Amino acid sequence: MTQSLEVPTKEFCLDWTMDGANGGRVHFTLSGQVSLLDGKRFYKIDGVLYIADGSAYCREIGNPRLHVRRNGVEETGRQWGWESISSRKSANRLCTMDGYFVRTGYWAPADRSIQLGIVAEHGVTRRRTHSSTATIRLVD
Repeated sequence: MTQSLEVPTKEFCLDWTMDGANGGRVHFTLSGQVSLLDGKRFYKIDGVLYIADGSAYCREIGNPRLHVRRNGVEETGRQWGWESISSRKSANRLCTMDGYFVRTGYWAPADRSIQLGIVAEHGVTRRRTHSSTATIRLVD
C-alpha cells in the first residue's frame, strides 16, 4: 500500500475525564491521525491513549481497563458498528506507558467519516463507561 496524496492526513484529539468517589479525577487523552491509503481503498488510524493529568487517582476511579473503539459512517448515515481497535490497558499501566495503536481497514466508496471513542471497563463484571466520540470526516 502507498499513501494517497488525494486526501490529506486528518488529526484528532479527544479528552475525557473520569471522576472518582472522593473527588479525584483522571484525565485521559486520545490523539493521533487518520489517513486514506491506496487511492482511498483503505484507512489507517495511528494513535495513542494516555493519561494527561491526575495519575495519582487511578485507584480511586477503580483502575479501569481502557481501550479505543472505532465506528464508521457512510454517506447515507448508516454506521458500520463499534469495534475495539486497541489492546486493553489498566489505568495504572497507562501511568507508566502510553497505549499506542495502529489500525488499518477497508474504506468503501460510500464511507465518509470515522468515529473514535474511549471505553473503560470496571471490575469483575466489566461494567463499561464510554467517552464522547470524536468524528473525523475524511471525504466530503
